[in-house]
This record gives sequence, structure tokens and C-alpha cells, in this order.
Amino acid sequence: MSPSVATVVETLHTIAPPSLAEPWDNVGLIAGDPATPCRRVLVSLDVDAALVRRAARVGAQLIVSHHPPIFTPLLKITADTPSGRLLLGSVRAGVALAAAHTNYDIAPGGVSDVLAGLLGLRSVEPLTRAESSAQAKLVVFTPAPDLEAVIRALSAAGAGVIGQYRDCTFRTPGTGTFRGLADSCPTVGQAGRFEEVPEFRLEAVVPLALAERAIAAARAAHSYEEPAIDLYPLAGGRPDVGLGRCGDLPRECPASRLVRQIKQQLGVPSVRTVGDLRRMVRRVAVLGGSGGKSVDDAVRRGCQLYVTGDVSHHQALAAEAAGLVLVDAGHAGTEAPAIPVLARRLSELCPGVRFTPAAVRPGGPLQCG
Repeated sequence: MSPSVATVVETLHTIAPPSLAEPWDNVGLIAGDPATPCRRVLVSLDVDAALVRRAARVGAQLIVSHHPPIFTPLLKITADTPSGRLLLGSVRAGVALAAAHTNYDIAPGGVSDVLAGLLGLRSVEPLTRAESSAQAKLVVFTPAPDLEAVIRALSAAGAGVIGQYRDCTFRTPGTGTFRGLADSCPTVGQAGRFEEVPEFRLEAVVPLALAERAIAAARAAHSYEEPAIDLYPLAGGRPDVGLGRCGDLPRECPASRLVRQIKQQLGVPSVRTVGDLRRMVRRVAVLGGSGGKSVDDAVRRGCQLYVTGDVSHHQALAAEAAGLVLVDAGHAGTEAPAIPVLARRLSELCPGVRFTPAAVRPGGPLQCG
């Protein structure tokens, strides 16, 4: 069977599961027909009209971007707005649009891990807890004939993911009892009669942000008129899920040497710094994109140097006051290395489709005058 847009998006989700995305984010297929045959894909940091035209020119059926072209719901799609022109242009060109944003930031091997790897960090762990790390235990009381369908539905809704494992559930047998009222229509037994039915207590973890979707999916797959479903918030969340990374350099070195390495590895001509570059550093934090809000997290983690982008004036003052060496290598500069990595991983998992990474301007749309 020929690969389709849906095939590529499903592959993208194995690399960056949508369940990891922050609740406010917009990831997955954003525009286009999932059934369209797909032979070529452009992988980019951003998507604009020029990239859509390039995709059409080279025969690409899909653009996978890190930043979603739509963040907030649109009330209308017209050619008199930038987002409207972009979407209309992609539809006319037959180019679908998909995105992997905070889910790729957070995912193992994603933006943060690529950045940490470039600096050679060891014993790496998340820098800050993500909203998507909050977990719940979803329990569905299920008769044996419904088990397979309910498990599939939960998995498709983002439940049952533990680390690098999917479709994780646990079930124990038991007996369900009920008495249907006069207007009920029980799947098993008769209304008005006390019934005892062999059932399974089916359990799966689910990101709290996806709990309502998972419950709806379980209800749709269940044969009962009123399935019994419980949801229990879990304390602590997933410790392996978070934005950014912190870790240790192989050996202590002056901050100035690491700054030179950062510029070289990221291919940026200049960076903004805060703090004493003569300071010896070993513990380092990284967060690709906009990470100024996590200055305090880097300090709490005992880091001496923090690499990120989009640092504000007051965030820089906070870093200086805390004695943290702060390196602002730009939003695009800190995320760009992860784009060819994503293209390569997609190529390995989706044979028959050609993935081409689009070049990223080191400074993004902002250029020095």
C-alpha cells in the first residue's frame, strides 16, 4: 500500500506523541486530506507561503513543521489575513500541513535532547515539569467481548503510554452487578432484574489533559448503555516528562569556552550572554526556543550555565542576580539542529517517502542590522 499523509503523521506521532504536547498547543495534522498519497515531505522549523510554493514545486504532498501555522482557533479563513492566505494557498497547492511542537520539545530524542547532545551533556534529566506530565489512572469496567475494542480506543486517545512503551494496560477479573430501571436498555440481561455479569477492571494511565478524550473514546467503544468509568488523578506526574534538559559536562571548563562551542555547534554568528564568562562551569541546562521563564528552574537544579532563547530584560536580571551564566542563542538557533534530526528519524521509520529538511535562518525572522 502506498504511504499516505496519514501514514506520515502516524509515524510522526511515534516520535513525538501528541499526549506529550502542552494543553494549549496545536499538533498533528492541521490542514489537508489524510488519505492523500505521500511520496515527499519537507521538514521545517516554520511554514510560510514561500515554503508552500517550494513544496508544490518539488512535488511534496506534506510539510511537517515544528511551529504550528495555527495556534488559536480561527473564526474564518479568508485571503485578507496571513493565516487565511497560508491555509488557502496550501489547500490550492495540494500540500498538507502538520506540526510537532511542544511534544517534540519534550519527547525523548527531541529538541531538548538534540541540544543537550550537541554540548555532550551526561546524566541528562528534564529541566522543568511540563503541564502534560500530570497523569491520571483511568479505569473502565469492561465485559470480555469489549476488551480489545476498548484497549484500542484508549490507545488511540493517548492513554496507556509509559516511557518508551505504548498500549500499557492492566486488568483483573471480577463481577459487576446492576438492576436496570424501566427505561433502561441493558446490553446484558433484562430491565428491572438484578444481574451479575463477569467483567474486567481495565486500567491505564492517561495524561490528565487527554482524560476527557480517553473517556469519550472508551464510551464509544463500549457496548454498555452506561459503562462504569473511574478517573483517579495521580500524584507527582511523570518524572521523565518535562521541558528542557539539565546535565553535566564531561569535565569542568570556563564558561567562555562553552560559549564558543555553542556558537560553533549551533552555527550562529553571535549570542547574548549574562554573567561572568570566566566562571568554571560543569552543570548545564538547555531549553530550545523560548526558555527565559525557566531561569529559576536552572538555578534550582544547581546549574552554572543555561542555554536558551528569547530571554527578556527582567529574566536576564534574574539570572545575573542568581550568579547564573545565561546564553541566549536565539529561538531559531536553539531549535534548528533538531529539524534535520527529525527528518532523518522519519526517513528511517517511513520507507518509501523522501524527507527533506528545510534550511533554517540562524536568527529566524530577526536579523541584525
